[in-house]
Amino acid sequence: MKRILFPLLLVAALALVACSGSQAQSGPSTIALKAEALKYNPATVEVTAGQPVTLMFQNADSVEHDFSIMEIPVQMAATAEPMAGHDMGAMTANPQLHMAAAMGQTATMQFTPTKPGTYEYFCTVPGHKEAGMKGTLIVKTPG
Repeated sequence: MKRILFPLLLVAALALVACSGSQAQSGPSTIALKAEALKYNPATVEVTAGQPVTLMFQNADSVEHDFSIMEIPVQMAATAEPMAGHDMGAMTANPQLHMAAAMGQTATMQFTPTKPGTYEYFCTVPGHKEAGMKGTLIVKTPG
């Protein structure tokens, strides 16, 4: 009986310790965003202010797409290389966050949002935003 009871108590104790862990994240949260058929999937993304984010942007389409946010308070850790020949249309101002991915490719960007709020992301390729290629990044207050 003692041989069975000790392992059961050990497993229960380890489960309690695992459940009572702190809320701190060990690294950046990873967001996978897919562009296809003039849409982003998911169309809404939630992150936490002050927590690093790794954004993996996959272009699963047969045309060029990008991910852009005009104004958002961030600290940049790393950014994707600008895509050669990338067309941002008739944009008069550069987006705060911008990353392009060629057809069938994936690009990665790391940043830390610093201010809670709701921010629109969209594709700057001419006609794509107007066709509905946009989404929402929600930056939540920590805690």
